Amino acid sequence: MIPTSMQALVATDYQGPASVRIAQVPVPTPGTGEVLIRAGASALNFLDLLMLEGKYQVKPPVPFVPGRDLAGEVVALGGGVTGLVVGQRVAAQPAFGAFAEYAVAPDYACQPLPDAVDDVVGAASGIVLATVVGALKLRGRVAPGQRVLITGAAGGVGTAAIQYAVELGAVAVALVSSAAKAEVASRLGAKVVVRSDLLPSGKGALRDALKAEGIDDVDVVVDMVGGPDVDGLLRCLKPGGRFVIVGFASGHIPRIPANYLLLKDIEVHGSSLDRLFRTRDPDLANGIREAFDLMALGRMRAAVDVVLPFRDFAEGARRLAARETVGKVVFKGF
Repeated sequence: MIPTSMQALVATDYQGPASVRIAQVPVPTPGTGEVLIRAGASALNFLDLLMLEGKYQVKPPVPFVPGRDLAGEVVALGGGVTGLVVGQRVAAQPAFGAFAEYAVAPDYACQPLPDAVDDVVGAASGIVLATVVGALKLRGRVAPGQRVLITGAAGGVGTAAIQYAVELGAVAVALVSSAAKAEVASRLGAKVVVRSDLLPSGKGALRDALKAEGIDDVDVVVDMVGGPDVDGLLRCLKPGGRFVIVGFASGHIPRIPANYLLLKDIEVHGSSLDRLFRTRDPDLANGIREAFDLMALGRMRAAVDVVLPFRDFAEGARRLAARETVGKVVFKGF
């Protein structure tokens, strides 16, 4: 039986995490091409914090239920849904609405979960695996033996990117901001780890640090962070290299110097997960399925920093905003 009401985390304005509260709201009804999911766990992303501040490209009218990452069981189908059935376990990425007992998501934004992947791991991995498949395989065209520099490498996406790069046969180079995060990156397979908090000032500091570790240049940069250090990242790329933009966790959107792109013949790619989902890109779907199979086999692991009830949402948001997390913040229960 599907209830008529549910507990949810509701944002009442765009003043950040302080504007959310737990409330009783109606259970949503799936429309055409949508499914209703009973949530087992939900994960927090930087984009959720941006949305709560009104700084994300998706800006739903208030009040709204935030959250773009959950895992659970499909309990109802809207018209025209293909490839999913009631009772199936999925990871899903709705535009918003994941921080609740039930959520509606488009069928194209749902990935079936192997039995060996539980809801906490599924929630922590859904948007993460889709992001790294899109960025490394589809946009970065990472090939065996190539070197991949990953920024924000101890975060939820970064930790998955290290492992996925290794699975693709590449050399993972991690950029992190603390000793604890460096240890995590190394443990997950990064060949070289550079701590940004120890780098001297100067655009060539990162390149010099890599050369000291025997890395003259890299084939691909996957940037999760953005910020003012884009020049330093570009200097690490080999001629003809690829620069893949995943997001701006720093909150700062950089300006990329076009003359440097010309001089080094660098390709710049945005990796828009929403577009890839909407177009039902078969390479993305196959890549996500393969990545979840790797998790089921234990060849990739989800990095979960902490599992909290939704009543502790403020603490989870604080940890993520302060960059104290190593992996994902996951919420389970109210």
